[in-house]
Amino acid sequence: MTKPTWNKLFNLLGIRFKGLYKDKLASKKFMVNSWRLILFVSGLAILVIYSSHKVDQKVFRISKLNEDLKDLRSRHIDMRTQLMSLSKTTIVAQKVADLDLYESLDSPFKIEVHK
Repeated sequence: MTKPTWNKLFNLLGIRFKGLYKDKLASKKFMVNSWRLILFVSGLAILVIYSSHKVDQKVFRISKLNEDLKDLRSRHIDMRTQLMSLSKTTIVAQKVADLDLYESLDSPFKIEVHK
């Protein structure tokens, strides 16, 4: 026995489907008698197409939100770096020197309250 090739298998499958259509479906007017089934299958097909469209929309939205999140994280890091550099004592002293405010020459002291 020889091994069948793909072409032979597809030809055999096509012949069987044609026979099924001629014997079962076309002779008994399957389409006319089972309009409810056809309507149900059509409704399911529309539902599948709609749900796949919605999934695609959500995937695109998630991708856009991830890009926005990366952008916001980088902006946050930049702002934090700028804030850290601006809050250094030397920078603050330079900025307030224009207002005639200078560093105190006296060291700070702690106030203790006894109860």
